[in-house]
Amino acid sequence: MTEGISQQEQLDTVLSTLNLPPALQIRYWREDDMPAINYLLELQGWPLYPNPEKVWRHSCPTLVAEKDTRVVGYVRGLTDESVIMHIADLIVDANYRGLGIGRLLIETCHLLYPTTIVNLIAEKPAIPFYEAIGFEQLPECFVKKPLQRNNI
Repeated sequence: MTEGISQQEQLDTVLSTLNLPPALQIRYWREDDMPAINYLLELQGWPLYPNPEKVWRHSCPTLVAEKDTRVVGYVRGLTDESVIMHIADLIVDANYRGLGIGRLLIETCHLLYPTTIVNLIAEKPAIPFYEAIGFEQLPECFVKKPLQRNNI
């Protein structure tokens, strides 16, 4: 983020550089988005978070894509704002895939933090999508499971 500029001003500046499809809006999430976000998680077959508002409040950037006032996708990231950004979640409603919404969500995140390396863990069917938008698959990835279950 640029010092001295609010998050919203920074987002507005980034969005002004993108060619958004008609009736598509990208904005920061609000707590009243949680039912729509949970619906997208369920459609994808992903587990719901036990305390979703807390998860989202402690994540950044957190953006939703709205088409005609309906949340049709979202991205939730984790970043130190200068070196690395991890994309924790990216979901676009299957009825809206292929319209560039996922790419725009990722691109918006990266433009908000342009000095960061962006990483993520992808399910096999999503690999071609990530490669098409510039991600490189690396074999040197390690994951350590949580010490305690989070009931998700």
